[in-house]
Amino acid sequence: MVRYVRAIAAVILLVVASTFVTPCQAESVALIKEKARRLYFGDGVQRNLPAALSLYLQAAALGDPEAQYIAGGMYFKGRGTEIDREKAFSYLYRAAKNGKSSTASQKIIAQSFLVGESVPKNFDEAIHWFKLAAESGDSEAQNELAFIYFTGNGVKKDYEKAYQLFSDAAKLNHPLAQYNLGIMLYSGEGVPEVDLPGAYAWFSIAATNGHAEAGQAVDFLETVLTKDEIIQAQKKSEALYQSIKSRK
Repeated sequence: MVRYVRAIAAVILLVVASTFVTPCQAESVALIKEKARRLYFGDGVQRNLPAALSLYLQAAALGDPEAQYIAGGMYFKGRGTEIDREKAFSYLYRAAKNGKSSTASQKIIAQSFLVGESVPKNFDEAIHWFKLAAESGDSEAQNELAFIYFTGNGVKKDYEKAYQLFSDAAKLNHPLAQYNLGIMLYSGEGVPEVDLPGAYAWFSIAATNGHAEAGQAVDFLETVLTKDEIIQAQKKSEALYQSIKSRK
């Protein structure tokens, strides 16, 4: 029993020691990353992405979050290597847990957990990472998170949150969020009442942004709304469109 406890203690000390970076190691990591950076960009040397990745992986193995983040991105985009989503997730998630992430990597992590790609499905984790990206003002993350709340996929349905997030993303000119907002206003699901002119307005903007189904929805609503309602809807659409443009 004593030997067993000592063995566990030894393993714990080994793990702690392997994650602790000494000043000398930190200096070594910095030098490795600088060599990798120069090879990545061809700064004073011939550009060599595979060699750059190899060095970033060395620094990543020493626990450097930035190197983990860059290596994950290279695997995700296939820079210096074949695309490998499993390795991309592994490095991006490790970097994020160590404090280095971006809205792009947060969305990759969230989507992986949402659909169970490269990692088992985990709705709590997916929502956590989508929230981080959404709070940074990323319209795609806002739309994804809104859809999760709208459908109750892994959470209790919350139409109010869904509507707010769809609205936030729509105002940032996200076509799918504009369409989804139009659906809520058209169906009356999750809003106080059906608002066909409002639905028309958002469908119209989404159609302008290339959403084909939104264009079909506009054509349909023009057969349902009165002439005065269409004029009202188009005025609202123009006001929303100008408001969105002014944000750019």
